Amino acid sequence: MTLLYTVISLILGGILIWMSKSQPFPEHSQKFGILLLTLGCLGFIANQAEREVGSTIEPLILTILGGIGVVVGLIHAVRTRMDVLIAPSSGLLLAVGVISLFSNEWEKLSNFEQISAFTLISIIILLNIYLVFRTLLIGKLPLAWSQSGLRQLRRGIVFGDRGAISCFERAWDVDEEHLNAMAYSALSLIYKHFDNDGEYEKWNKRLLELGGKESIDAAWILEIEDALGKISPKLMQ
Repeated sequence: MTLLYTVISLILGGILIWMSKSQPFPEHSQKFGILLLTLGCLGFIANQAEREVGSTIEPLILTILGGIGVVVGLIHAVRTRMDVLIAPSSGLLLAVGVISLFSNEWEKLSNFEQISAFTLISIIILLNIYLVFRTLLIGKLPLAWSQSGLRQLRRGIVFGDRGAISCFERAWDVDEEHLNAMAYSALSLIYKHFDNDGEYEKWNKRLLELGGKESIDAAWILEIEDALGKISPKLMQ
């Protein structure tokens, strides 16, 4: 079983690090993925040891780590809206850990305890299905993409797959048009700064359709202009 937990940790950690590239703030899921890879490597080392690891140690670690990860992941998915990968992956760890803990003691449990354990496991599995649906299927990160775009702009990273322009182009939402206006205003100001009249007209037209600059908080415009003021228009990547 030690090898099984190790494989689960390594695979899940690798998936998190790989999929984190599609997140506006990849560092959150990357750190969790690195933690899982570290845990998996430790498990592999423990599997090679002469003395066997206790049957409850690894499931207990997975359960605790999964529970903490679910809480942190839900905060990122619902409140900060910066990540949608940590919650479902942590839910999987929690489900595996709890099922393993109960399976190790199943024969020692009374009928009532077995029914209670089965009910708890079912609830955790349903919770994990909800997390997958709530995050991976309908999770939206338009605000986080705008925040990431502003961060990249302040760093002077404008072009490229992880540049400010790429981030702002993903920062749209059908239900929250004010986020669209924020992204369109940022894109129009960026292209204006780099004297790209064609792209400027394109994004400025979309901004006008949503009410123009008057529909956006002046502080947002000032932030974009301040960040652009530190970038030379001649710096094209």
